[in-house]
Amino acid sequence: MLNAKDEIKKFKAGFVTISGPPNSGKSTLLNTLCNAHLGAVSQKPHTTRIHVKGILTTENYQIVFIDTPGFIKPVTKLEKLMEFETKRALKYDADITVLCIEPNIKILEKNLDFIKSYFNNSNKEIITTVTKIDIYDKKEIEETKNLLKKINNSSIILEISSIKKININILIDEIIKKLPVSPPYYPDDILSDKWERFFVSELIRETVFELYEQEVPYSVAVSIEIFDEKRIPIYILAYLYVSKKTHKIIIIGENGKKIKLLREKSQEKIKNFLNKEIKLEIYVKIRENWQNDEKFINKITEYYK
Repeated sequence: MLNAKDEIKKFKAGFVTISGPPNSGKSTLLNTLCNAHLGAVSQKPHTTRIHVKGILTTENYQIVFIDTPGFIKPVTKLEKLMEFETKRALKYDADITVLCIEPNIKILEKNLDFIKSYFNNSNKEIITTVTKIDIYDKKEIEETKNLLKKINNSSIILEISSIKKININILIDEIIKKLPVSPPYYPDDILSDKWERFFVSELIRETVFELYEQEVPYSVAVSIEIFDEKRIPIYILAYLYVSKKTHKIIIIGENGKKIKLLREKSQEKIKNFLNKEIKLEIYVKIRENWQNDEKFINKITEYYK
């Protein structure tokens, strides 16, 4: 029979960065791997702004997944923060990297320089995944795999679907093989290192991406001003900051119909996430060019860290 010291020697733990081009299925993969809604998901690119950790713990291993913003050429200070988050997670935080590639040759070729640089500059173990195989045909998947093999033939390439949970267990098995022997980094009942406020703000922002078009979702920052668990139902007050007056008008909608729908959908998501009754209020404020206001960005991300 193994004693406690022998059990510790057998235990594996490590950090796994989930990276890739915008909208390649990184946050959906995180949510599937952890069986929880941790990352904001949208059909629009650049939904993820700040890295999100999801923690999967069993009797034999602990995997700390890190979802990162997509590859980006930064212009605003917000985008520079997003780039920093990605580079930090890749360079310092990860033992292993899972690279997500959507099997779309046009998108792949557009991000080819990023991907080549990624392979050339990484000193980490890399597992490459071809994502969304449930919505692409075999020809596109094979073309993507062949191109990836030309870029780097040493990386494992797995075909996966996070939505359909195809080959997710195989991916986890490959990660476990590469995990270092280590005691766990977090208690076994912790699912993430973020506060509930963070996930509430992300669920609201995710709903903004679902309901509004064009540049409006990218104009929105969410700040949770009140999170009062002493009230029944829990009372949450959220401020939506937008960079233009026209965006505020669009968010509110005719006779307030659009913001009413935003509040209702967000409230339902938050209720399901917290598994508690809540009352959500949302107010829209204008903060011109907030994407370049470093002090403001630090304020709204203070509970992200």
